[in-house]
Amino acid sequence: MRNKAKRITAAALTGVMALGLLAGCGSSGSGSGSDSGEQVTIRLLTRMSGTSPQVGIWNDILDEFKEKHPEVTIIDDSQSDESAYNNVLSTDIASGEMANIFRIQGVANLGEYIDNGMILDLQPYLDEDPEWGGGFTESSLAYYQVPGYEGTYAVPAESGVIGFYYNTELFEKAGISEFPETWTEFLDVIDKLNAIDVTPIAIGTQSTYMAGHLHNLISYRWLGTDIAKQLGSREKKWTDSDVVETLQYVKDLIDANAFDPNCAGLTDTMALTSFQTGEAAMIITGPWNISVFSDPEQTAVYDKIAFAKFPYFEEKPEYKDEDMQTMSPYMVSGKLEGEELDLTLELLKMLTGPEATKRFAEESATLIPRTDVELDQSKINPLLSDVIAEGNKSTGIAQDIFDYDPLTSMQDRTRNSIASMFTGATPEDAAAEIQAEIDSNQ
Repeated sequence: MRNKAKRITAAALTGVMALGLLAGCGSSGSGSGSDSGEQVTIRLLTRMSGTSPQVGIWNDILDEFKEKHPEVTIIDDSQSDESAYNNVLSTDIASGEMANIFRIQGVANLGEYIDNGMILDLQPYLDEDPEWGGGFTESSLAYYQVPGYEGTYAVPAESGVIGFYYNTELFEKAGISEFPETWTEFLDVIDKLNAIDVTPIAIGTQSTYMAGHLHNLISYRWLGTDIAKQLGSREKKWTDSDVVETLQYVKDLIDANAFDPNCAGLTDTMALTSFQTGEAAMIITGPWNISVFSDPEQTAVYDKIAFAKFPYFEEKPEYKDEDMQTMSPYMVSGKLEGEELDLTLELLKMLTGPEATKRFAEESATLIPRTDVELDQSKINPLLSDVIAEGNKSTGIAQDIFDYDPLTSMQDRTRNSIASMFTGATPEDAAAEIQAEIDSNQ
């Protein structure tokens, strides 16, 4: 430990701001709640649920707000499970009654919700409070500036580069000195791990997002991150030969025995456990699991884990740093007014301001989207530092491919079709099934 902790700015930690390495949450902030004493209910619908350090900080902020505003009742409907979350969100959208603070993943359909008055334009409030609004990175806000609409319709909540977390001890046992940089080297590593009877990559495709994330990473290394927008705009088809090639690479990994042969019956929790216990050598995930991986009570191999980005294809060096990262927003209901709106905005500022940003980064390894916070490097998890360093190399960033598609059904369709390859479907089958979903809705 250094005698004098090196201080680094939040901007440095978040990496290349022009590329939008996002994340985070915040605490404190001068809200605009009144002292009228009128009873107000604030309902929340986020993914902040469970027992993780991030959720602990989230709950601390809610407790702080409730102590400051005893006249407010907070109903937290947040769901950690994606399917459960989507079910609640779908019900809200159908009824038109959104939570005060919520999130809709992706940007393709925000225009429809803006037209229906479901999402508040936050730009006036960002402008009127520069101590809060001026601290976000420009690119993190730009992502939620929807083409064809003036304004900013969310603030970033959490984000980070998706890549491989791997067990260095198992790699050494298999005679692997460093993480492979290229696809050819990667296939060789899989063979070596199989040779010592270790599952190379932990995946549970019963939780279909895991198969989806794998395909995203392959797609962005093979075709660049622009492929997501090209598919969403219909410039490209899933049945185009180069897109089918991305699915073929998933099949190539299946054929190389890169996964547990029973992975189609495994959930993400089961896959995570196999990595945490040292039964699997690698897992694809994001920085939200860093605190779990670093906890000896939860992860037996906590001191043997390192991070690396997905290998690149030798034929496509121009895409070697085209990365997937997840982006999570906080949105505010467009139907709020008066004191309820004021109090909701005050809570939003507490959840995304500098003080909580510092807590989230230093205590839960959550990446942040602000440039106005100094972080103590001695308190930053080394895995997080590695994620940040790798993120600094990004030349392009995208989320899930379906996030850029105007069809809401594409989340399930793409993931289910990709997962079907783990039970025998061909790449051509998967591509045709996805494209048929698009064609039937035109």
